[in-house]
Amino acid sequence: MIIMISGGTHTGKTNLAQRLLEKYHYPYFSIDHLKMGLIRSGKINLTAEDDELLTPRLWKITKEIIKTAVENSQNLIVEGCYIPFDWQKDFSDTYLADIHFICLIMSKNYIINHFSDILKYSKVIENRVCNDDLNAENLINENNRNLAMCRKYNLPYCLIDMAYCIDNLVIRKYRPSDARSTARLFYETVHAVNARDYTEEQLDARASPNDDTDTWNRRFIGTNTVVAEECGIIIGFGNMDSTGYLDMLYTHKDRQRQQIGTKITYALEQQALHDGVKEAYTFSSATARPFFESLGWRTVCDNTVTRSGICLTNYRMVKRLVI
Repeated sequence: MIIMISGGTHTGKTNLAQRLLEKYHYPYFSIDHLKMGLIRSGKINLTAEDDELLTPRLWKITKEIIKTAVENSQNLIVEGCYIPFDWQKDFSDTYLADIHFICLIMSKNYIINHFSDILKYSKVIENRVCNDDLNAENLINENNRNLAMCRKYNLPYCLIDMAYCIDNLVIRKYRPSDARSTARLFYETVHAVNARDYTEEQLDARASPNDDTDTWNRRFIGTNTVVAEECGIIIGFGNMDSTGYLDMLYTHKDRQRQQIGTKITYALEQQALHDGVKEAYTFSSATARPFFESLGWRTVCDNTVTRSGICLTNYRMVKRLVI
């Protein structure tokens, strides 16, 4: 897995990279270090302030480092502001499947109310050189531009608004830009976690690696779909439609039994209650059945479905929703 962390100055990119390193033990690569190495070695005739000229030079090298890591099935965190917003055009779908991107963006409200804290914590990881030009107005403009670019290129971002809490578990609404990450999580989780209850043929029928992002996003039209996000990384997702049908609920294969699925389910149930749904139902796999039972769901009957010509057994389960 490749985790790319972008964002403007003082948004906490290096701090987040350090926390991810400590949590997941993935090595991280700082594009700033590459920049200073090239400048100090005399390989490029630019200064550290020539951002617009540096970005294409640094990205040309960085993208090849990322490709090499993917080809060797290596995990890597890449951090820096020198990642162009159209970065996806430089990778084929094979590479993109292994790349997770997040852009850290501070809201105008956060910058105004926490500007002294932004300055205070600017050296929490690096011995940053003081920038006399740094002011709230410049930060607001930079972050507004980054937000607009993320929306233009349909890129995932973490909006730091009321408090700086990107390292905590957050349940939020699904975005179309989450398609690639959630589809990959779905495929890997089914083939890893459900393997003890289903044959390989049945697993392939349940989860295909071939859905494109448009096909995947269409699955969630008309549903309340949420994702569980930690440090900007999606670790679970689920959805429920207006009738109370819970269709999909998946937690990353490496984050099982950590209450993540419970929190997603609770969020879906509460929204359903708010929408006037009195009873929720689902068709659970044999693997997930004990999980739903632990949350008060009960089995009504066995059920058989056919997918891609393969018969699959699941269980119709229901739960009376109460406030």
